[in-house]
Amino acid sequence: MAGYLNRHRASRLMQEQGLSALVLAQPETISYATGSFAGVASFWRRAGAAFVFVSADEALPLVAIVGDLQAKAFQQNSGIVDTRSHRIWVESDTSPLDQSKPRRTPRPAQFDITNSLTLLRDVIAERGLEKSRIGLELSFIPVADFGAFSKLPVSWIDCSSLVENLRAIKSNAEITKLRRAAQYSMEGISSLTKAIVPGMTASEMSKIWRDSALASAAARGHPPPQSTWSYIAVGGDGFAPGGSAKSGDIIKIDVGSVIDGYSSDGARTAVLGRPDPEAVKIFDALHRSFDEGLKHIEPGNALKDVYFAAAQKMWDQGFETYGRGHFGHGVGASVWSEEWPFISADATAILEPNMVLAFETPWYIEGLGGFIIEDQLLITERGFEVMAISDRSLLSI
Repeated sequence: MAGYLNRHRASRLMQEQGLSALVLAQPETISYATGSFAGVASFWRRAGAAFVFVSADEALPLVAIVGDLQAKAFQQNSGIVDTRSHRIWVESDTSPLDQSKPRRTPRPAQFDITNSLTLLRDVIAERGLEKSRIGLELSFIPVADFGAFSKLPVSWIDCSSLVENLRAIKSNAEITKLRRAAQYSMEGISSLTKAIVPGMTASEMSKIWRDSALASAAARGHPPPQSTWSYIAVGGDGFAPGGSAKSGDIIKIDVGSVIDGYSSDGARTAVLGRPDPEAVKIFDALHRSFDEGLKHIEPGNALKDVYFAAAQKMWDQGFETYGRGHFGHGVGASVWSEEWPFISADATAILEPNMVLAFETPWYIEGLGGFIIEDQLLITERGFEVMAISDRSLLSI
C-alpha cells in the first residue's frame, strides 16, 4: 500500500483509547495515509467527500470511499483494493448510452454526504462494528455536517489528537521532501540577502527569493517545488510588507517551499546598513534564547521544557514581558506551514525520533521591525539535525 500510515502505531494508539477503528475524513490525512489524492470533491472542505476506514486490527485491509470521478485512479495509486465510490457533480463517461446507469437522475451540485455515509455504514456493518467506539477527526468535521454522522450506529470519538500523533512521526520519504524543501528555501535566503539594495520592496524581494529557491532545485536536478510562500517584511512592522528598503531597516525573511504538499519553514533576519542599537540588543537576546532552547531538543524531552528554556533566557536578559505563545511547531503536509506539536508552555508532547520541527524565536516590535531565527530540525536518536544549515546571525546587507 502507498502512503505513510504506520498501521502498527495506529493500532497501538487505537487500543489505548478503546477504539475499534478510525474514519479518516480530512483530505490531508487521507493523502498521508494512502499516498493518493482524496478527489476534487475534497476541495469543498466539507465532510463526506472521502473517507478511509482503518481498523484497529492491523491485519484487516483499509477501505476507501471517494468520489466516482477519481475512484479508479485512487485505487490504483493507493493500492486499496476495496475502494467504493459515490456520485459527485462531474459527468464523466465511457459509455454515454449505457442503459444500466441511472436515467434522468441529475447528479448533486457538489456531492451528497448521505451517499458517502451510506457506504460508510455498509463498511461498519460488514466489519461487525455497530455500537462500537470509532474515531473521527472532529477538528475537521463542520458542525453543519456532524448531525448526519449521528445517524450511524456507532459512538463517535474525537481522534484528532491521535491522528496528529501519527502524522508527527515522519517516514524516510516525508523527511526527504521536507529536507529538500528546507534546503531550497534557505539557499534562496542566501541569494536574496546578496541581492537586496536600497529602494527594493518586499514584493521584489519575494520574487528574487522564489526564483533562487527554484534555481536551487534545478541545480540539483530535482523537479521544482509544487509551490512556495514568503512572509517578507521591510521596516518597522514585522508583519506588513512595509515600504521600500532604506538604511537601517530590519528585513524579516520567513519562507517555505512545498513539495508534494509538504511545506518547509525557515527564517532569518537581515538589516540594510547600520542597525539601530536597540535592534541589535533585541536580536542578540533572541539569538541567545534560541541557542538555549536548542540545548534541550533531544528525544525524551518534553516540548514544554524547550519552551521554558527559551522563554526563561529572554526573561533573564530583562525582557520579562516577552510572552511568545510557542517557539515552533511541527511541519508536514498541512494546509499551512504549522502543525502539531507546538513548542508551547502547555505542551504535553514528548520529542521522538523522526519528528520534524521548525524551532524559532520571533519578536515583532512596532516601529523597529520583525525579528526571527528559525531552523527546521529533524529529531534523531541522539539529538537533532539541522535540515538546512545557514548563518543565524543578524545578516548585514
